[in-house]
Amino acid sequence: MQNGKDVNVLFKKQVMAGAFIHSQGWGLFFRKANILSIYRKRFWEIETASMHNPKEHKSQNTLYPDASSYYFGKLNAIQILRFGFGYYQTLFRKNNERCVEIDAVTAIGPSLAIAKPVYLEILPSNAGDALPITAKYDPNTDTPANIYGRASFLDGLGEVNFYPGAYARAGLNFDYANRHNLIKAIEVGAEFDIYPKAIPIMAFIPNNQYFLNVYLSFSLGKRWF
Repeated sequence: MQNGKDVNVLFKKQVMAGAFIHSQGWGLFFRKANILSIYRKRFWEIETASMHNPKEHKSQNTLYPDASSYYFGKLNAIQILRFGFGYYQTLFRKNNERCVEIDAVTAIGPSLAIAKPVYLEILPSNAGDALPITAKYDPNTDTPANIYGRASFLDGLGEVNFYPGAYARAGLNFDYANRHNLIKAIEVGAEFDIYPKAIPIMAFIPNNQYFLNVYLSFSLGKRWF
């Protein structure tokens, strides 16, 4: 093998890491695979992703030009953790360094939604010149008129709730690295998360217990014996 160009060498392991965007947020991931044959790999993966509701829209108190923007009606900020197992099935093999290898990717595993309550800067009812107070958003009492802006993301970290569930994904991975022992890949596909009950992201509208997203990822990695 010269500089990873020999396609007849069968590597045993590979790792890759990268970032992705999906229909309702973005995330980071890591995968490690055992290469079973030139056409099949088995991997485990771990990833984290933000999850937003399509109805989220930024608001700002126009009476205070310096006020920070916030999402009116948002109850919780959601972060998803996934840990799963899957397979690459090679559809088109990289025959030389100018080729692109195309793999079908499938994976399944547990998913955990972490919900952190949204805290805002609230103007007291008899505000006058009083400073805003930091409080958890209450959809029953807080309106655009008395919300000054968003509070620190750190507020509410001690009140997170956990929602265990499961996920599955299917996609196509395009590896265009110019060395057989290196990985430069773009992946496109769909992922589906499901939970036993609805995840409370927004007030005033129904919340879902399942999330179907399309995604696009970019990753770097390497293979070895």
